[in-house]
Amino acid sequence: MKKLSVKLCAFFSFVALFMTQSANAQFGAQGYNPNSVRPILESDIMFRTTVWRRVNLLEKQNTPFFSRENEITKVIIEGVKAKKLMPYNPTSNPRLTGFESPLTEADFSRNFRYFDANIGDTVEMKPYELTTLEIKEDYIFDRRRSLRYWDIQSVTLVIPQGATPASNMGDIPFATFKFRDLYNYFKETYETSQEKGTFEEVRAHWYNPENPRRHMSLSDAFDLRLFSSRIFKVSNPKDDDINTIINNEYANDPKAARKILEMSQKTEYDLMEFEHNLWEF
Repeated sequence: MKKLSVKLCAFFSFVALFMTQSANAQFGAQGYNPNSVRPILESDIMFRTTVWRRVNLLEKQNTPFFSRENEITKVIIEGVKAKKLMPYNPTSNPRLTGFESPLTEADFSRNFRYFDANIGDTVEMKPYELTTLEIKEDYIFDRRRSLRYWDIQSVTLVIPQGATPASNMGDIPFATFKFRDLYNYFKETYETSQEKGTFEEVRAHWYNPENPRRHMSLSDAFDLRLFSSRIFKVSNPKDDDINTIINNEYANDPKAARKILEMSQKTEYDLMEFEHNLWEF
């Protein structure tokens, strides 16, 4: 009983702390986050933390986002070239949103070009070679509705490790987008392409492997969280990602890579358990 009392006290102290923080914070003139697709009043947010995920588009669950000639990376690149999407220079600064430094179309295209020694010329990476995305999102508990929300803030295109000479040492994020912009662009592109009347003309869609004639927009697929991902960072005072935390603690451990995966999965479970505990108590 004593242990339970201590546990309850700690839990409610933790919740009270975040209630106080959320009540004092403000986003925008009306208290809403301007980068959210569905903004929640800041004073209604009891708990929020920021989570960064990495999406491997080659995973089986993610192939509907990466169908041939309709890769999500291709759709995004076409949006930039059509001047319907604004790319931003990625940043790791925790005090910045990532939308402070816009990229011109020329700078954007230059970021995924590289010199190919085999042909002696500069080439542009194909959309199907860009197989990694990074997602930054807020994990929010809305106390008014008593619901948990994943509020995606940004999506970043990444050159995967080894794809170019410059990326031999690791992944290179090269363009960040406001998810709100992507959401509206995916929805508009999908609905406009459907008006043409043929299945082959549909664009910006999530490929339905069970019923290829009944796809859905990429926007809806994100709403339904049909993607598979791995958490690689959760907001913390040192702004360390999981790789850094594990490598600092297990510097010479040959099982460090496995521990990184295990910690990523544990972090996912901890967030689920936190939501469960809110209801349990």
